[in-house]
Amino acid sequence: MTSHLLVMSLGPVQDFIAQARRTRDLWFGSYVLSVLTREAALAARALRAELIIPAHLDETDTAPNVPNKLLMLVREGEPRTVARAARDAARTHLREWGMDVWKKHPQLVDPGTQETAREQLDTLLEFHAAWCAFSTEADYPEALRRAEEALAARKRLRAFMPWTHQRGGVHKSSLDGARESVLGMGERKEGKWRRFRIGRREQLDALGLLKRTGGEPGQFVPVPTIGLAAYTALAKRLQAPALEALTQECESLRKQDVLTRVHPDGKEWVRDFPFDAQLLLPGRWLTHLEEQGVARERAAHFGKTFVRPLLRALEEPYPYVACLVADGDRMGEALRALALAPRGPEAHQTLSRALSGFAAEARRILEREHRGVLVYAGGDDVLGFVCLPDALSCAARLYQAFARAMEEALPNTEEGTRPTLSVGLGIGHVLESLGDLLDLGRRAEGLAKGEDRDGLALLARLHSSREHSWRGRWPDHPVETLGAAVTLREEGRLPLTKIREVRTLARRMPSREAVLEDEARWLQVLSNEIRRVLARVELGAPGAGLTPSDAGLRLEEQRTWRALHTHVEAWAEHMALAEMLARAKPRSRKAAGGAS
Repeated sequence: MTSHLLVMSLGPVQDFIAQARRTRDLWFGSYVLSVLTREAALAARALRAELIIPAHLDETDTAPNVPNKLLMLVREGEPRTVARAARDAARTHLREWGMDVWKKHPQLVDPGTQETAREQLDTLLEFHAAWCAFSTEADYPEALRRAEEALAARKRLRAFMPWTHQRGGVHKSSLDGARESVLGMGERKEGKWRRFRIGRREQLDALGLLKRTGGEPGQFVPVPTIGLAAYTALAKRLQAPALEALTQECESLRKQDVLTRVHPDGKEWVRDFPFDAQLLLPGRWLTHLEEQGVARERAAHFGKTFVRPLLRALEEPYPYVACLVADGDRMGEALRALALAPRGPEAHQTLSRALSGFAAEARRILEREHRGVLVYAGGDDVLGFVCLPDALSCAARLYQAFARAMEEALPNTEEGTRPTLSVGLGIGHVLESLGDLLDLGRRAEGLAKGEDRDGLALLARLHSSREHSWRGRWPDHPVETLGAAVTLREEGRLPLTKIREVRTLARRMPSREAVLEDEARWLQVLSNEIRRVLARVELGAPGAGLTPSDAGLRLEEQRTWRALHTHVEAWAEHMALAEMLARAKPRSRKAAGGAS
């Protein structure tokens, strides 16, 4: 009996999700794609298609994380009919969803944009499908290969349909700069304009309006609240009365429709301060409250009376956050290998269930075990934000959870060939645009992948725009390596002056070409100079001097001039990141001191 292997993909993915100015835009963009993919899969299943990836769908899940690529068996009927039904279900759901939002908020929209909004919703979805017939189980691997190739070829072709409901002469969306805004004109001071934080000059198309208004504002945790979660936890522990007074004043402003209270929704750490934590940043509470319509005098009184007491008791918060982006390594190889195994479809379903379990575990790890928020977890892809002091631990826990899932799903696979997880941590200021934070996270993930995969990478951009990056491989215990460096900085045993001096030494040495004739001697000279700098005891520094190994330098392993230079540069970057991680840990002013 002839069956068909059908593969479908829905998009756009990365660009659509990244088009965000608020956390609600980012989260809801990911949510929209997951819901649409689920609708497509449910429509296919209704026509008796057998789901392989994902192997299971929960129709009641209010926060589905469904991968945007579907693989299924069509044993009865035509695959073309199944694909069209899946496509139509996704498109219809998006149109109805978007137009329902458009009609639900008449205060926000221009009533003359109904056809424009409908056209924008109808033309968003990129749907691609391909299939291949096969007769026996032995033909499954070849059918999968041919279907994947056909899908890849189909994706290279684009059908550009002209928009027919462009009005012309109106503002474009602030999120993508291409589609026309559907927002109305006039004052934007009260009501839903403030509730959904639509700025005076901000413009949204129908899709942007869906992102911004599709959920309840209180369900989205602001990025500053994530970044300052460790600070508010310390404030609750050491300065509970001051934090409670601040929270009560924020609650009073909420009742006046000025501020939005964040709902914990299982994230217990949010309860410490369930408002936008940029109010805790010096110089920001005045601007933020004025943007929400609070008079300047009252905003100044708010900061002086309710924020300053915290800042006098605790060091100022370190306003950085980590964008965590993780992706599985060698997943394509694993899928191809399973296709060749006996009962290939069942093997793929087993792996799919393991990945679904990992996605659910990722939410728990980010949001309950650590002070973070999951944006998306579909299969082996994870995107989220996490408080900087928790970032390394969170990355390690994700890596361990993924390793366990792969071990259970692929018990007969050799450990060296089993899929692993590369994790990137992009570290940026909490007030940076979401697009910039996402870019940092994705660049960090690319660095983590490297040429040999299985890595952890940190890429940090200071508010001065200077960047630092470092990569380690999980088998080399990168979290422990960074932890040791953080401890050195916290204890003050390795002052910043020494780190800069070591780096300057390497940079001031002759070029590689100048030392080629006597490379071994110059290697010894530079190594001895580094040892001298580290061994010197600084006035006021605790303890004795350091050896290179104490400081995390492996000078004896560097056999060439270039290798030594590269090693010193990587060490300096690694210590700069350790400095950021050390500063991110909040302290009371009484306990402050230490690192210089």
